[in-house]
Amino acid sequence: MINSCSGLLEFSGFSVTVWITGVMYKSNDILRKQTALKGERKVPVLVGISLVFVIHVVFIYWWYRNEDLLYPLILFPPKTIPPFWHAIFIIMVNDIMVRQAAMALKCVILMYYKNSRGRDNHKQGQLLTLVEYLLLLYRALLPTPVWYQFFLNKEYGSFFSSLTTGLYLTFKLTQVVEKVRYFFMALRALSRKEVHYGSYATNEQVNAAGDLCAICQEKMHAPILLRCKHIFCEDCVSEWFERERTCPLCRALVKPASIKSYGDGSTSIFFQLF
Repeated sequence: MINSCSGLLEFSGFSVTVWITGVMYKSNDILRKQTALKGERKVPVLVGISLVFVIHVVFIYWWYRNEDLLYPLILFPPKTIPPFWHAIFIIMVNDIMVRQAAMALKCVILMYYKNSRGRDNHKQGQLLTLVEYLLLLYRALLPTPVWYQFFLNKEYGSFFSSLTTGLYLTFKLTQVVEKVRYFFMALRALSRKEVHYGSYATNEQVNAAGDLCAICQEKMHAPILLRCKHIFCEDCVSEWFERERTCPLCRALVKPASIKSYGDGSTSIFFQLF
């Protein structure tokens, strides 16, 4: 009877994990589409989306309020040593839910920059990227208290427990240092006033090149002069450099190697289990 109840709980936990994973993937797709709309975004739609995200997060934590989810969420060990599969459940639920909450925050950023063009669009992309790298840092820390509690289980022997705990914390330290470095790189990019792949073109430079953008074939808005001397709308070229590092016309290398941009509103979909 006990085994059957335990199996039922494990199946229930697995089903919920699959459900919230599916919701997260769909939410990520919705947010990317809203980001791509730029000036056509509607604030009421973004408010509705962010409320759905927040309600979903609150409901999951309320439903599993007795499953020891909240202590690891604030980087404290669970009250009791969790079995292996329960530790995985705690980590996965928290990992998914913090991403869902971050998506709600990104909706707020999209509301603030609802008519983003030119410099505002560039700043929006940098802010979304900064939020994502802060999220990646926090997610790297989330599993630590759970595995710390799990590896200290004396049933495996004090020597084995101490060894695995030390190895895990060493591995985690190197991972967190890397995430901190990426976060500060994103923070420096946000504080940088100049455009890192060129500069804003003067009226004389725009007139000399012609005032039509080669990408959108419309009159240039907030024109950017690349290092190769070609000029494009900032919106157009910013979107281009989300995917490429070369000039759209001459293919000269323009954008220096840097951290991955999340300016398209995307959220990392890989799980942080350890």
